[in-house]
Amino acid sequence: ESAENYLETILVLSKTHPVVRSVDIAEELGFKKSSVSVAMKNLREKNHITVTKEGFIYLTDTGRQIAEMIYERHELISGW
Repeated sequence: ESAENYLETILVLSKTHPVVRSVDIAEELGFKKSSVSVAMKNLREKNHITVTKEGFIYLTDTGRQIAEMIYERHELISGW
């Protein structure tokens, strides 16, 4: 659940930010940067994201598919 939430947040931020960083995710979700770092490590290990040496976070194809599915589900639920 939380992994999906992080992926969705990365997707949403990527639409409004030129690049997404851990600090952006922490601010958006109201989490500590340390919590976000642990989550990013887990997502990286599952090949859902890539992180550049500058700390920019990008969704992989599989990560993007999951994020879009969750985003669409939330849009559908919000529409009700």
